[in-house]
Amino acid sequence: MSDKLQVVQGRHDRILVAGISRSGSSWVIDALRTTPGTKCWYEPDYIDSDPNGKKPAGSTGFGPYPVIEPGSDGGVHKALWDVVYNGKIPVTRRGNILIPLAKPFLKLPKPILHPLFKLGTKVFTAVPGVAPERVAVKSVFTAFCIEWIVETYDPKVVMLQRNPLSIVSSWRDLKTPVFDLATRPHVLENYRDRYEGDPPKESDSELTKIAWAVGLITTVMSDSLERHPEWLLVNHEDLCIDSPAKFKTLCERLEIPWSESVTEFLKRSNRPGEGLETKRITEEQVDKWKKKLNSEEVEEITEVLNRFPRKGWVRIPSERSG
Repeated sequence: MSDKLQVVQGRHDRILVAGISRSGSSWVIDALRTTPGTKCWYEPDYIDSDPNGKKPAGSTGFGPYPVIEPGSDGGVHKALWDVVYNGKIPVTRRGNILIPLAKPFLKLPKPILHPLFKLGTKVFTAVPGVAPERVAVKSVFTAFCIEWIVETYDPKVVMLQRNPLSIVSSWRDLKTPVFDLATRPHVLENYRDRYEGDPPKESDSELTKIAWAVGLITTVMSDSLERHPEWLLVNHEDLCIDSPAKFKTLCERLEIPWSESVTEFLKRSNRPGEGLETKRITEEQVDKWKKKLNSEEVEEITEVLNRFPRKGWVRIPSERSG
């Protein structure tokens, strides 16, 4: 982020913060939430996604990591994102109003569920109200549909990445599910040429399964970024050093008015925290994997990640230009 004058392309009133889970996207969206005129959605697409990964994914047509190609009408997902970028629906910090609204209908069969959901979202988007100056959305599930979202809604895109060893160790510690990425036919067919060897088997270790999922997701994100150089790639480790200055530059490139409230948020969050909290000693997050993984675990993870073009990075740091 060296060029402070280069702004990110896209609609001035729409932002998408996209990143693999545990890349710092929650930290970023919580900081943007404090800026004047910014309304934030925290993972609005987290509908019918079992946090334990035990429930079959995608049985309702929602679910984690939807695959939506550019040019598609988006189906029921368009109804969801229409509500999000409409901007008039009230949201709370870390709240997702779409989950309680959709939950009573999720047991219905798709032929009934989808028309009802589309009708309901039309009603919500027609509600009178004043839209905010900008809507910023954070999601960790957009890897396979981000180009469709951009084609349909034209947001400014901030894509986050983090050292994959830190990602894998965090997924293990927090028991982040890999869902059905290694078994979903559509995913395996579409991206079979993006990794060497076979997907992990049920008998493989937890670390191998996680590393493979991280490798696949970051590869797909990387491919999208290559096709869209106008997007902004931000490295989590970079944000952790002199955070107020880095976030000020980020706001400048997104054309968001700077506020000292961001600095205050960063100070408040720069303290010990656990789990999904955004409280962390920021400088301790750089190379945190060194305290979490032993040499054998690093070797196992690296062996899996080496099967992917960029070894678990969206863009290898030496390749980054900004």
